[in-house]
Amino acid sequence: MLVVLVIAGLAVIACVVMVSLGHGGEMAEFPPDAPPLELPAAGQMTPADLIALQLPIGLVGYSTQAVDETLHRVSVALGERDTRIAVLEQRVTELSYARLQAREETKQAETRQPETKQAETAETKRAEDSEREQEVPSAAAREGWDGDRADAEEAW
Repeated sequence: MLVVLVIAGLAVIACVVMVSLGHGGEMAEFPPDAPPLELPAAGQMTPADLIALQLPIGLVGYSTQAVDETLHRVSVALGERDTRIAVLEQRVTELSYARLQAREETKQAETRQPETKQAETAETKRAEDSEREQEVPSAAAREGWDGDRADAEEAW
């Protein structure tokens, strides 16, 4: 009888070793009892989606897989939102800086403009005078032109 008990004990130990090494087969996987979460994609998630969310309850509380999936989607949505906000803030900063520079350039141009206008007016007068002188090339021609003008005025 003792021999039978020893053989039975060795058989039980051999079976436990075989199962622990993975030779005893695998446990069957059962599909989850809870329906899949009806959450939109991470980039399209809104606060209303989170308010309406009802996580499935398991034996010991909420389903771990459902909570993990929800938290992952929410974290991706928050990350995308934060990135978009940072990009938009950068654009606003660049645009406001460019606007300030444009204002400063306009103010500088306005302060320089009176000086520039005076210089331009003097140059314009000089150019007009030189054009008038170029129209009548010599003093004799100038006198003839003045004489013709006087004759025209008398005839009038």
